Amino acid sequence: MTVRIAAVVALALTMVGLNPAISGACACGAFVANDTLRAQRETALVELAGRTESITLSVQARSTATQAAFLMPVPARARFEVADGELFTELDRISRPAVKVRRVTADGDGAGGAPQSGGGATVVDHVEIGPYEVAQLSGTDATAVTRWLAGNDFTLPTALGAALVPYLAEGWLVVAVRLAPTSGSLSAGLPPMRLAFETDTPVYPMRLSATAEHRQPLRLYVLADHRMDISNPAPAGSTPDLTFAGQVKPDPHYPTLSAALTGPRFLTRYDGDFSPAQITEDIRITRSATDEPHRAVVTVTEYVRSPWPMLAIPLVALISALAVATVVILRRWRRIRA
Repeated sequence: MTVRIAAVVALALTMVGLNPAISGACACGAFVANDTLRAQRETALVELAGRTESITLSVQARSTATQAAFLMPVPARARFEVADGELFTELDRISRPAVKVRRVTADGDGAGGAPQSGGGATVVDHVEIGPYEVAQLSGTDATAVTRWLAGNDFTLPTALGAALVPYLAEGWLVVAVRLAPTSGSLSAGLPPMRLAFETDTPVYPMRLSATAEHRQPLRLYVLADHRMDISNPAPAGSTPDLTFAGQVKPDPHYPTLSAALTGPRFLTRYDGDFSPAQITEDIRITRSATDEPHRAVVTVTEYVRSPWPMLAIPLVALISALAVATVVILRRWRRIRA
């Protein structure tokens, strides 16, 4: 697997022409760019249909890099295509948490009252699709891949190369994608990419993220025949949160998603934020014991200004006036009796 990844990187670097290169990671893969690149948000949809798994990926990155390659290990030869970014907008609308408003009365004007929140590297496929140039590499000899990279004037970062070794050892392929932003910079983002491959064990690759320097935020959707559970890629850290689980059907309000649906399916959404040092596994996807629907509830605290401070002044004045009047009346009554 390491050989495959290294080979993919080598081919990607040949396509991109990076030397020297700066590496970075997102939740499901790694970047090699000609400038610092940091993934800001990663959103993915995993679709399961029989033995076919499809991963649609959208990565928003902060970088001034003009050239980069994206590497993603896959368990089998993958089909690649450009996806419609509107898909994730629709998924977000469907799965967004319900909002519960909690009103809290605060004294004064409320200011400050609220809390803050095998023998070489083989190119098995090489195509150009939209703004991407895609290569898939297979291999069993890490040394051969390293030599191939060196022949293309590229040195694979030590940490990234080591992270790829387990995948290559398991016989995985590596997909190398040349990123060519039309705006001249990766800061504007890239069209989502979609990869499909055959597998008996649905998986979302995460082990490369152990090489990242910053925490890895991930929103993962799973579209299948049933509600799906996912494993924690960072067993020593917090588990991903279940945000939504429910049936989806073709709907004119969601045309992009509906185009991929032939009938009712079950959508499950998880949100997580992972520490690279704790990531040791890929995400494994399995069927849940129940298809019970779920929607997270977010409580929003609304601070309401108390009316009492404004009423206090006239109320105190009224009480004082009554007290004075009472005293005067009592004095007069005493004089009359005397």
